[in-house]
Amino acid sequence: MKIGTPREVFDGENRVAMTPDSAKQLMKLGYDCAIEAGAGANAGFSDAAY
Repeated sequence: MKIGTPREVFDGENRVAMTPDSAKQLMKLGYDCAIEAGAGANAGFSDAAY
């Protein structure tokens, strides 16, 4: 199963649905994670961290 995380579209929104840590945990369980470029930027997570 693939789980996707889009970036937020509202101005000032700093949350992200999946953190790099939660993505790693999901991958350990056998899931594929697709994170949109820049999804975690406002929350302080770089694309490289995912």
